[in-house]
Amino acid sequence: MTIRSVAAALLLATALTPVMAPVVAVAQTVSDQAIGDFVDSHSALTRLEKIARWEDGVCPHITGLPANFVTFINKRIRDVATSVGAPANADANCKANIEIVFTNQPQELMNTVREKTPVVLGYFSSIAQRDELSKVKHDMQSWHAIQTIDLRGKKLIDSRNAGQGGAQGNPIQANASSSSGMRIGDGLRSAYYSGLVVANPAKLGDAEIGQLADHIAMLALAQPATVGACQELPSILDLTNPTCRKEAPVKGLTKADIGYLKGLYKLDPGASLRAQKDTLAYEIKQVLAGT
Repeated sequence: MTIRSVAAALLLATALTPVMAPVVAVAQTVSDQAIGDFVDSHSALTRLEKIARWEDGVCPHITGLPANFVTFINKRIRDVATSVGAPANADANCKANIEIVFTNQPQELMNTVREKTPVVLGYFSSIAQRDELSKVKHDMQSWHAIQTIDLRGKKLIDSRNAGQGGAQGNPIQANASSSSGMRIGDGLRSAYYSGLVVANPAKLGDAEIGQLADHIAMLALAQPATVGACQELPSILDLTNPTCRKEAPVKGLTKADIGYLKGLYKLDPGASLRAQKDTLAYEIKQVLAGT
């Protein structure tokens, strides 16, 4: 079933792609290097040199697809979030913090974002960086705006445009002030403020709706550092790279993906980057081992 199969999509997608496939308890020998490479490739770093995650309940809003596709993908994102310990907003009328847009003109969309709401692109320190961030380089791509939260709970959006107002009408600041000052973990943490996933259906027409839903869920719940680089461990992110997994295409979230997401929502957000990556690697090992 592909995204072109509108009529039968919702019924078949449920059968082809379960809500969350159980992790099979089969021992798997994977090197620490392979796991470390996977963690690095999946972990975009924030201005604090940390790994961000959602603290607010995820609330997706999807445009550009038929209603049955929207319903399926929306549910899938929430189901994955719940399965890995991420916060999910169960209110059907919640205020969206993740926009998922299917458009045949993704660069035109991002040009508008760049000019009107650049905070959505994430942190940048120059116009050149802003312009580079807004470039569409993949058939499915994501952006996250990040907020820094200090020990007192003060939330300040990472942006060079301090005080100009940002997404959803909130003020933008660049720095949080209260920290522990400890080298092992200063207590400052990075959290997602908003997310944007843009997909080009003209380039993804042969993908199954279950694959697309899992890919979107991964991009919505975590921000990869690199997209398109083939790793030893398979990932749903390989879906949009035709050079990866030619002989065994990825059909959905892999064990490594699930382990990564579980680790992301278990790690100490105020810890050092090294401690955060250690947690991610440990959880991936646990899932690969079936424990």
